[in-house]
Amino acid sequence: MVTFIVRLLGESEEYEISQELLDKMNVDDNKIAEYVQKAKVLQDEIRNEIEKMQAIAKKGKAVNFKKSDYVIPLNDITLDEAMEFFEGEGIINE
Repeated sequence: MVTFIVRLLGESEEYEISQELLDKMNVDDNKIAEYVQKAKVLQDEIRNEIEKMQAIAKKGKAVNFKKSDYVIPLNDITLDEAMEFFEGEGIINE
């Protein structure tokens, strides 16, 4: 019987698993890989939309620093940051 050793980051033990368990883990691994690819596409789309918002804002008149009504993030925002920043209805609630 062929077995495999699996280590979980952050844990001090390793686990010996069978081919059957490895096959089950591989199903989840493939799903995660698919989700990561979708997240990358979403992140690119989010960044593109932020660039559009920045371009629209730059059509306005430049002023010295005042209290901001809205803040547009940088376009290198991570997906996690975007999820926090644009929570609910986004940054413009009108």
